[in-house]
Amino acid sequence: MEEFKLLASLTNPDERNLYWAVIDRSTGTSRRLELEDIYNSVSEISLDEIVPEDIRSQFNVAKNVAVYSWYCYPFHQVCEMKAYSTVEYALKERLEKNYPFPKLITKAINFGLIQDTGFSHLRKPVDEDSVEYCKSLIDIMPKLRNGLAHGGTTLHAGAVGTLRICADFINQLYRNEIKNESLVINE
Repeated sequence: MEEFKLLASLTNPDERNLYWAVIDRSTGTSRRLELEDIYNSVSEISLDEIVPEDIRSQFNVAKNVAVYSWYCYPFHQVCEMKAYSTVEYALKERLEKNYPFPKLITKAINFGLIQDTGFSHLRKPVDEDSVEYCKSLIDIMPKLRNGLAHGGTTLHAGAVGTLRICADFINQLYRNEIKNESLVINE
């Protein structure tokens, strides 16, 4: 059960973070995860200057929550919720305010705004115009967001990975020009 932290222990790491390790791939040695590791990972993720300031501001809230997950492990999921809601906000600002999240993702794909090549976590070579991964986001991203928004008890250390995916998504929305503007989504 989650407990309300005592004032004296607010700045102590959540003990669940102490079970994670950082492995040096060159030497094969490992050490315990530290706050600086989380901070450094999060600080490497950013939105481009062309992304509107209000969207960058909301994304920075998610980044800050990710760092604070060092002190409160469930903040990983709070971060993920904020990151997904910032993607939806960016889609509404860039495309259409009154569309539901899945249709906005579909519209972004149809307009050529997001493509598989724009996601840094994809390891396999992809065709320049591939949207296979992007199409999976039409169902996955809203389901993940909704799962977080409607409550649950699942905990995992996914904040950094989710931030990276969401940053890649939002950056593509603003880096790429709209193509196929005549395409419409089925209402």
